[in-house]
Amino acid sequence: MDKRITLVGFGLLAGSVATAVRQAGQRITIRAVSSKGTLQKARELSMADELFEYEDVQNWLPNSDLILLCSPIKHILTIIEVLKNNAGLLRSEVVVSDFGSTKEQICRMGFALPPPFVFVGGHPMAGSEKRGIEHSDPSIFENAYWLYCLPKNLTKLPEILNELLFFLGSRPMQISPEEHDFAMAWLSHAPQLLSTSIAAGISQNTAKNHLHLAGRGFRDMTRIAGSSWGMWKDILETNKKNITEALETYAEKMSEIKRELSTEQLGALEDNFLRGNQTRCNLETRKNYAYPLHEVVAHIPDEPGSILRALGPIAEKNINIRDIELMKVREGVGGTLLLAFKAESDADNAIEILEDNGIYARKRT
Repeated sequence: MDKRITLVGFGLLAGSVATAVRQAGQRITIRAVSSKGTLQKARELSMADELFEYEDVQNWLPNSDLILLCSPIKHILTIIEVLKNNAGLLRSEVVVSDFGSTKEQICRMGFALPPPFVFVGGHPMAGSEKRGIEHSDPSIFENAYWLYCLPKNLTKLPEILNELLFFLGSRPMQISPEEHDFAMAWLSHAPQLLSTSIAAGISQNTAKNHLHLAGRGFRDMTRIAGSSWGMWKDILETNKKNITEALETYAEKMSEIKRELSTEQLGALEDNFLRGNQTRCNLETRKNYAYPLHEVVAHIPDEPGSILRALGPIAEKNINIRDIELMKVREGVGGTLLLAFKAESDADNAIEILEDNGIYARKRT
C-alpha cells in the first residue's frame, strides 16, 4: 500500500492502527485528526506523519485515500455531517469507515454521503480497558473479528480497506446494521448493564464489610462494571430498543429462576443450569479470536522466574504463543498458567517442551 490514511479521533484504536503501520514500515502516510492535547502526545511519540485539529477540515479532508472515524458514536455522527457539508473539497473517490459500536444510525447517515465518498460501516471487535494513544497496541486487531456493513451499491469491501484489514491481521465479517445492533445488544450491551447492576446493586453492608471475600466468580461477573460511562452513554442511547428487549428477556429468566428457588422447584432449576452450561460450552474461550485456539494448562511453582522458565524454552523453539493468562496462584505453593496456540501441533510441542523442563502440562478440555 502507498496510500494516505486519515484517522479522525486519535485514541487507543486509531493509535494502534498507526503503530502497526509504522512498526511494519508500510508505505502509508498516517494523518492524525484530534484535539490539541492528543496531537501533542502523538507528535512526542512520533505516531503520525501529519497532524490536524478537528476544525482544520479544509486541510485534512482533501488528499485522503481512506478516512477512519474512531471517535465515540455521537462524535462520529457529527463528523459524518461535516464530511457531507465539505464534499466539494474532494476531487477523487475517498473511502470512509468508522469504529462505532452501534451501526444503524451511523450507517444511515454514512450511506447517504454524496459521491465521491464511499462509506462502509465498521466495528473492529477489539479493545482494552486502557485508554489513550500511549497504550496503543499494534497487535490488538490480530485474529479479531472486524464487522463491516456495506451499502446496497457495493458487493465487497473497497480494496484499500480490505488491504488494511488484511495487514492488521483481523477477520472481516459482513453483517447488516440491523443484525449488528441486535446481536451486540444481547452479547455486549445488555451484559454490560447486567454487570453494572450486580456491582451497583450489592448491599452497602456487604460492600463495606465483606467485599474482600469476593471470589473469582464475582470478580469475573463485575469486571466490565469498571467501564467508562462516557463511552457507554452513546452506545446505550443509539441502541436502546434492542438493549431494552434483551434486558426484559433476561429479567424474565431471572424472575423464573427466583420463583423456582422460592418454591423449591429443583428440577426446573437444574434444567436452567444445564441450559446455561450448554450455552457456555458453545462459547469458545478465545477472547474474540475468529478461530478456536488450542489451550495448554501448565502448573508452575510460586517463585521468582518461574513464568520465564516456562515461556523461554517455548520461545527458543520459535513457537508463537497467541494468548497468556495466569489463572490461579496459591502463595508459596504454585500457580496455573494458561497458554493458547493457533495450531494444535504447537500446543503438543509446547507440552513436550514444558515437561522436558520439569513442568507438568496438559491440554485444556
